[in-house]
Amino acid sequence: MMLWLAIPLTALLYLLVKKLARRLKSPLVNPILLPALAIIGLLLLTGQDPADYQAGTRPLSLLLELAVVAFALPLYQQAAKIRRQLGPILLCCSLSVLISVGTTLLIGGLVRANPALLASIATKSITTPLAMSVSQAMGGIPAIAAGLVIIVGMMGAILGFPLMRLAGIHHPEAQGLAMGAGAHAIGTGAAAEVGTVQGAFSSLAMVVCGIATAVLAPPLFHLYLWFMS
Repeated sequence: MMLWLAIPLTALLYLLVKKLARRLKSPLVNPILLPALAIIGLLLLTGQDPADYQAGTRPLSLLLELAVVAFALPLYQQAAKIRRQLGPILLCCSLSVLISVGTTLLIGGLVRANPALLASIATKSITTPLAMSVSQAMGGIPAIAAGLVIIVGMMGAILGFPLMRLAGIHHPEAQGLAMGAGAHAIGTGAAAEVGTVQGAFSSLAMVVCGIATAVLAPPLFHLYLWFMS
């Protein structure tokens, strides 16, 4: 039954939470987090096979892959601004990756974490397909990497803009870069809802940080293993 109800149920929950979010204006009312929790709860209560739900939402997954291409539109619209600031943008994104991966390895070293677990955590701030691929190349567990990416993205989408407002960060370009670098595609979706500039710069940061992580994370991880041996 879940096979046939998957798409209507997903769409209905998303639209309901989206409408509720417009009324309450609370970052906790997230149209990705709450429907996901509701569906998980429903599957557990009814004993339905998650594989049936996954198979039922396959058309949505295919559309999602195509929808990612839409992130190119705000990039094109903001191309002039991006070209003028390309150097600082690349520098900021590279530093973001170094900080993200470096702090993960540093904390992991202090607590003597399992290397496979560290390899899975180090890719937490990039998109799921890249995170799974890079993590696996370093000897990590792709399933853990994917789960952490989703958790980090949701946390960024919920807390990102409130935290930036508290910190006095109001520049739209800076906000966009922070969301894309820290919360990848889910954060980029949240940034695009705030403004076109935020969405464009978040898309750019997501792409640049993904590439930078694929390049920088493996040598940093192997350097960590050498140092700890």
